[in-house]
Amino acid sequence: MKSLYFFLKYFLLLKVILFLLGVNLLGLIEGDLGKIDASGVLSLEYDSRAFGISSKSFEGAKKSTSPLIAKNELKSEDDFIIRFSPALHFTKKVRWFSFTGSAGIEFVQYTKNNDKSYNRPITTFSIDFDETLSKNKRISNNAKIRFDATFDLGQSVGASVLEQDLVSYSYFDAGFNVRYNHSPKFGLGGGTSYNLKNYQAGSTREEPYQDLSTLPLSVRAFYIYSEKLDFYSDYSYQRSKAEQSNSLSLANSDSQSFSFGTQGEYSSKLSGTAQLGYTIQNYDNGLTSKQDNLTTSISLQWALNRKTSFGFNLNRSFSPSSQGFSTFSTMSRFSANHRITEEITSTAYLTLGTVSYTYPETTTVKDPTSLDQYGFGFGLSKQLSEYLTGSTSYDYSFIDQPSDNYGRHLLRVDITGRF
Repeated sequence: MKSLYFFLKYFLLLKVILFLLGVNLLGLIEGDLGKIDASGVLSLEYDSRAFGISSKSFEGAKKSTSPLIAKNELKSEDDFIIRFSPALHFTKKVRWFSFTGSAGIEFVQYTKNNDKSYNRPITTFSIDFDETLSKNKRISNNAKIRFDATFDLGQSVGASVLEQDLVSYSYFDAGFNVRYNHSPKFGLGGGTSYNLKNYQAGSTREEPYQDLSTLPLSVRAFYIYSEKLDFYSDYSYQRSKAEQSNSLSLANSDSQSFSFGTQGEYSSKLSGTAQLGYTIQNYDNGLTSKQDNLTTSISLQWALNRKTSFGFNLNRSFSPSSQGFSTFSTMSRFSANHRITEEITSTAYLTLGTVSYTYPETTTVKDPTSLDQYGFGFGLSKQLSEYLTGSTSYDYSFIDQPSDNYGRHLLRVDITGRF
C-alpha cells in the first residue's frame, strides 16, 4: 500500500504540473531568447536485487563488522522504487551554433530500503557548431570545421554489475571535440573530456570508495569516402587517478589505444560505427604488470523495413574501479524494434557479457576474479495522447561468478509527458 500511495501521489503531481505548464507556458515557450519545453517522467520499478548482489552476499554484508557498511540500511534484497523527474529543456540556434540544455530534479523513493531514497539534480549543457555532421552528413555546410562542447553535472545512484554494489556518486563531465576537413577527401579531428566522480560510502562492500577522475585525449585522421561514410584511424591516451588512494591502487593508471574504424551509412539499410583497436594498459603500481588486449566498439543499426529494425552493440575495454582494482569487459547486445501500430512500438533484446578482474598484488580481497552475465528483455510503448507516452518493460539477467550465481528481475512502468 505504501508503494501505491507514493506512485499515485507522484502521478497526480505529474498531471498537475503538465496541466499548469501547458496552460501557462504554452504560448511562451518559443521566442527570441530560444525555445523552452518541459518534461516529466514518472516510473514505478520492481527490482529483485536492489543492491545488485546475491542473497549470500547480502546476508554476509548484514553480518559484517566493517564500519564502512551501514547494516541498518540493508533492510530488503528487493524493492519497489518510485522515480519522478520534472525538467525544463532549452534550445537556441544562432547561425551554425546550436545551444541546448536541461535543468531539473529527480525524486527517488525506495519503499523498503527507505534510507536509500534520494533526490538528484539534472543539469546538462552543450554547444554544437554546424550540426549537419550529426545528421548523416560527413561533410558540413561550411565544408571546413565543426566542433561541439558538452557539460554535465549531477548525481548517479544504482546497482553496478562491475562493482557488485549499490553505488552512489556525484559527477562532473566536460568534453570538447573538433573536426577539420582539409579537403573533400581528408580530415583531421581531436577531442578531450574530463570526468570526475565523487563517491559516497558503499552499501555492501567493505573496500572504501575513492574519488575517481579520468582524462582522455584522442586524435583522428579521416578519409572521407563519401558524403555519408568515413574511414578513420585513431590514437587515444587516457589518464585515470583515484584521488585519495595509495600507490598500490590500480585505478592510478594510463592507457594507449590504436584503432581503425568506419562511421556513417554503409547502405540504404545499414548504418553506425565500427572500430577495432589494440590497447596497452599501464599501472602506477610497480608490482602489477602492464596488460594489453584487442579492444572494440561497434554500434550498428539495420532497418529491415519502415516498421522493423535491428541493432547490434559490442564493446571490449579496460575500466578502472574506484575500489582500486581494474576490469577488462566484453559486453554485447542484440536488439529488435517493431512498430505494431502508429501508436504502439515494441522492443526485445538479448545481452551477453564477461568481465575479468585484476587486483593489486597485496590485496586480501580477490573475489570475484571473473563474472559472466546473460540476459534478455522486452518492452512496449504507447502514445497515450499528444503529450503523454506510457511504457512498460521487463529485464532478466543472470550473473555467474566462480563462487556464486544469481538471477535478477527488473519490471518497470513509465509515464512520460513532453510538450
